[in-house]
Amino acid sequence: MTDTSSTSRAFTPEQNIRFNGPKGRRRSISISLHETATPAVKSLSSLEHVDLQNDNSDLLSAYDKLTVWKRTIEKHLNRIYLHKLKEIDNLLSDGQNHIDIVFGTLPSFDELAIVTSRQHTIDHTYDDIELNHQNSQSFDLTSNNILLCTSDRYVLIYDDIKTKLILYNNTSYINSSIWDTNEYGDPCDLTYSYYLDLYCIITNRGLFTWSNENNSIPLHIDSIRPISGNRLWTIASTDTKSDVFILFKLGSYIERWNSIVGTKSWQHIQRWSNHDLFERNDQRIRTIRMTSNYVVWTVESTKTSEWRVDLLDYHLQVLRRGINIDNLDKYSSCLLSNFGPEQFLIIDSNCHSLFLLDSNGSIKLKTDSIINKRIKNAVLMNNNNQKWLVVRLERPDQLYFIALSDKTDNLNNNM
Repeated sequence: MTDTSSTSRAFTPEQNIRFNGPKGRRRSISISLHETATPAVKSLSSLEHVDLQNDNSDLLSAYDKLTVWKRTIEKHLNRIYLHKLKEIDNLLSDGQNHIDIVFGTLPSFDELAIVTSRQHTIDHTYDDIELNHQNSQSFDLTSNNILLCTSDRYVLIYDDIKTKLILYNNTSYINSSIWDTNEYGDPCDLTYSYYLDLYCIITNRGLFTWSNENNSIPLHIDSIRPISGNRLWTIASTDTKSDVFILFKLGSYIERWNSIVGTKSWQHIQRWSNHDLFERNDQRIRTIRMTSNYVVWTVESTKTSEWRVDLLDYHLQVLRRGINIDNLDKYSSCLLSNFGPEQFLIIDSNCHSLFLLDSNGSIKLKTDSIINKRIKNAVLMNNNNQKWLVVRLERPDQLYFIALSDKTDNLNNNM
């Protein structure tokens, strides 16, 4: 454990230690053990700053995790130890003659660390996924705007000609709501926060939340605002955490916020500038997204005009860097959307290309006769265990729902 011998001596049960107090008076401290619980130790598994709770823990080996766990407990116990020393010093300074410290029963640390054998999970790629156009559904649109997002029931799009938010499910049009651009600004990104059960809308004015349940007036989160003329650009949220990441245009800044249910007073956690995150030639980010464990963004090298995808933890420390996306250039839009816990769709709305980034870091171009050369954006929708690829197309402008099925399951059913 951490060496604390330079500041104190180890105490044994029922040992009396004498201190020289102020004015030469002698004071005694009795230390005894009792069969009581120790809340500070029992809470180790839920500490906010325990290294094993960090979002990149799955990338560590079992040996590394055990070492991190040991160091974390040592640091925590040392903090408790130093805090108790300070308490004793304060009591002595206040003139207390007798100080008693009570220890709880030591927990069974062996039970806090359990060694298990992981089951190998199959990472489905586009080779396994089939686009089932027979069960597809399309809706004609009046604009070719790229914006769309999904909940588990609905798809929300923005029509920049009619300036409306329009809601669909996989079978029909639901409703629409006028979006006042004079008051709220022009939308540049949409996302659905499962944690808040609200849609989040980024505009050139700031961040707004909106619910389709009552078509309420958008709520302006006025604590999140442009910085020195740098406008907000995109937002990332996930279904298991209250945190969101806000990306400013061209990646000039990234902010991490804690979203608070039912309130407009969100808590600011941290801000990074592009100088904090990138080398000189890597300062343009197009999109940022997040999962329960990771943050992912698409970034362009301004020197080579090459696009890549980086995988990061929630402190924006790079875990996997430099996954290059072929066939893209400086004119590419390089949008990004979640496709699974560790899978992402990459969409180039300018060149009308669709890629899948799997959990192994492999990127594959997806070609399809209907969406090829027409795709503007795409998101995944999971409704009642049926997965849909929801796509905005142009020529003609459409919203297109494509049912997804597993080829291996289809083969097994036909055997």
